[in-house]
Amino acid sequence: MNQDNPFYLLHQSMQRFVVRKGWHDLNSIQKKSIVPILEHKLDCVISAATASGKTEAAFLPALSYILNNKKDGIRILYISPLKALINDQYRRLLDMCNGLELAITPWHGDISHYKKNQQFTDPKGVILVTPESLESILINHTKFATRAFAALDYVIIDEFHAFISGERGAQLMSQIHRIENLIGHTIVRIALSATFSNFKDVAAKVRPHHPSQVLHIEPDNDEASSLAIKIYGYDRKVQEINQNNEIDLEKTDLKTLEKDLQSSFNMSSDIFRLMRGQVNLVFTNSRSECEVLASILTKMSEDRHVPNEFFPHHGSLAKDLREDVEDRLIKGQFPTTAICTSTLELGIDISEVNTIGQIGAPFTVASLRQRIGRSGRRDGKATLRMFEAEMPSDFNLSSAICEKTITSMAMVELLLNRWYEPPNTKSLYASTLVQQTLSVISSLEHVTAKGLYQLLCKTGPFYQINPKLFGMILKSLGKRDIIMQLGDGSLTLGLEGEKVVSDWGFYAAFNTVPEFRIVNNGKTIGTTPFTGLISSMNYFLLAGRGWEIEDIDYVRKVIQVRRYDHNCDPLPSISCENPMHEKIREKMHEIYLRDDLPAYLNKVAKVHLQHARQNFLNLGLDKKRVIETNKGIAIFPWSNNDILRSLRLLFHTEHIRAEIIESHLEIEYISKESLGIAIVAILNKAKDYSPHDLLSNYRNIELEKFTAYLDNEVKEINYLHDQCDIEGALKFLKSIIKELK
Repeated sequence: MNQDNPFYLLHQSMQRFVVRKGWHDLNSIQKKSIVPILEHKLDCVISAATASGKTEAAFLPALSYILNNKKDGIRILYISPLKALINDQYRRLLDMCNGLELAITPWHGDISHYKKNQQFTDPKGVILVTPESLESILINHTKFATRAFAALDYVIIDEFHAFISGERGAQLMSQIHRIENLIGHTIVRIALSATFSNFKDVAAKVRPHHPSQVLHIEPDNDEASSLAIKIYGYDRKVQEINQNNEIDLEKTDLKTLEKDLQSSFNMSSDIFRLMRGQVNLVFTNSRSECEVLASILTKMSEDRHVPNEFFPHHGSLAKDLREDVEDRLIKGQFPTTAICTSTLELGIDISEVNTIGQIGAPFTVASLRQRIGRSGRRDGKATLRMFEAEMPSDFNLSSAICEKTITSMAMVELLLNRWYEPPNTKSLYASTLVQQTLSVISSLEHVTAKGLYQLLCKTGPFYQINPKLFGMILKSLGKRDIIMQLGDGSLTLGLEGEKVVSDWGFYAAFNTVPEFRIVNNGKTIGTTPFTGLISSMNYFLLAGRGWEIEDIDYVRKVIQVRRYDHNCDPLPSISCENPMHEKIREKMHEIYLRDDLPAYLNKVAKVHLQHARQNFLNLGLDKKRVIETNKGIAIFPWSNNDILRSLRLLFHTEHIRAEIIESHLEIEYISKESLGIAIVAILNKAKDYSPHDLLSNYRNIELEKFTAYLDNEVKEINYLHDQCDIEGALKFLKSIIKELK
């Protein structure tokens, strides 16, 4: 290596590690990271594809710095979204620090008290932690945190893209800010992330009030890997279709419909043919779809008398079952295809994945990009196969224009153009603010309202919350005895607040639904969020096999089962809000208007595209955004789901029920003339609408964990701000008035 190489700025022990690993040189992001991290002045975002050496890019110089500047206490705080990733990084850091007297301590629920007690006695080195465990430290061990973090130099946040737009991200940035406030000095923040297309917004997430202090480090372009993509189209066949081309609900069990659809086309056969004999990941968008597909592929293996290579992997499976699949993937000794949800999007380091499969389009391009990054690590050639099925073209409007296929195409083309969703910068995160408010009060025992606002909002990550709204939040908590005011005016926890904070589930900012264990012959095979629907089921799929419910213990939260070797349905999935970005919808509209047939489509997908475009033109959607159907009206804003949700709310004020179907709205039993009259009325009343007017009959506004403790007025403000764009929806309504005359 050239003597001018920044490699030689590293501590000698880190240089020896690189030599011992047999690396001839560091890659570009590792070289670029050394000087700024060693200077210990600016925050850094190191962004690159999966398995590009981001961990080494951060830790080689960070460890060098603390070895060159020895002090007592914890020097590096590593934060991960997953316990499995902590365990994986722990092993890598032990190797990196081999022979050094440097404590490396993983810290989460599965780690023994002995290791944690060593840190309590003599805090030092590096701690690897999840946000939830860090929350517990800040609440229950405030004095320890003040002492242990006093000389903290770096916070390294792994998989930052997983934190960037959600409740856990708001929680994490609040925690880091609280630690800085606790110890009285700024800590250098290093975020490791997949690539993104808008650094300005990312920097604002890393250091909310000082984004100019964040440096972006990315690899040279010549290090990019190649990518092979194919979209496979299939014709879905539904057995029970009535004379009106609708599913006959009297003859078809909706719970088995999904399975009938999966088994009735050639998708499963193609996956079996294309994936056997290799290590692959096939992502689905729900646990139920995961179970159905894994079950079908297992049955195919049994029917062909070959060893099964297809295994389900999702959050409801027991830990040992998930780890068995993970162990097969990591070792790579046997061909293994994991049929998975987002559980394998992050986490374990799988050295060689041949192909990434994707059943239907995921919710975001960023998620698709992250999944592709799991492939092509060894030879730099990543492979993505997307599988998309469409109903008969005359089944319904969405099928007529093949919205699912066009969505997948839009995501692929945006991915190839290196566009990914920007971070969410609009949300209030009121639920997480409630959690952090209670956490601060609990850790300090009492604090003033002004002090809370200064810490969490004015200088913290909840800067979207103004003093008036913060006051409304505190009043909501006071009414419910979550907090109470002392004689000196400071705030402390009320009786109900103490119960909330003492519950183990408090540390997580996201919803943690009570779950029942599923047990067979004394062995736990999985868990499930318990719903009334489950109690009415006799049989279900889990771990790719059928089970019969023998008994439900509501006190111990246990479902006893025995094997069932016949067809049955998967456990119901919990639905979530689809965050589809407007850029995807705009790309869809562009694809409809083109006349090319992309090479990444198979023959059936090309037929679907041609058919979709012809129907699109026949319906006049090249010129119109409102069309009449045999059932009523369909509206195509070609925008994000915030706009669609807002339109649905606005129509509801005029007693019009609108349903969101893929990328559009459908309104039954209404004429263009009647819709036009309603829109005029909406626009005339627009200035007078209050949040309550829009949401008075809408019950699904408690999407986040701690909003249950807020007054309805605050819930309504939070929902409209986070989930809607009323102004954008009104602007769209104005633009379509002429189409309705």
